[in-house]
Amino acid sequence: MFKRKYIHPDTQDVLTFGEQVSWKVQGIIRNWWFVGFWSIGSFVWWIKPTWFNDTHSYVHWQLVASYLAVLVELMIGIAMIGQTKRDAMIIRHILKLEKQEIEHLQDLLEEKND
Repeated sequence: MFKRKYIHPDTQDVLTFGEQVSWKVQGIIRNWWFVGFWSIGSFVWWIKPTWFNDTHSYVHWQLVASYLAVLVELMIGIAMIGQTKRDAMIIRHILKLEKQEIEHLQDLLEEKND
């Protein structure tokens, strides 16, 4: 399970297991239906806290919402850090190729001037 390579469907990047999970969860929570579901649940919890048999419903709601916020930020961070590392590798490779090209052009100019 952890040795399997995951391919991002849009970028074709090879992802780690953690990045794969992160992108899957982000795909779920970054939809209008999730926003609607979360909003309706929030309003119900705020308006009718007694439905949840809890006298401290607002405090519990704050804990749930805070945990969700932290969880979402951590998952986004996992995916973004992995993507940034891959982007940096590609940029370094391109810079290396450009440097080689510049050196080659300088050699050609020197040969022409000689």
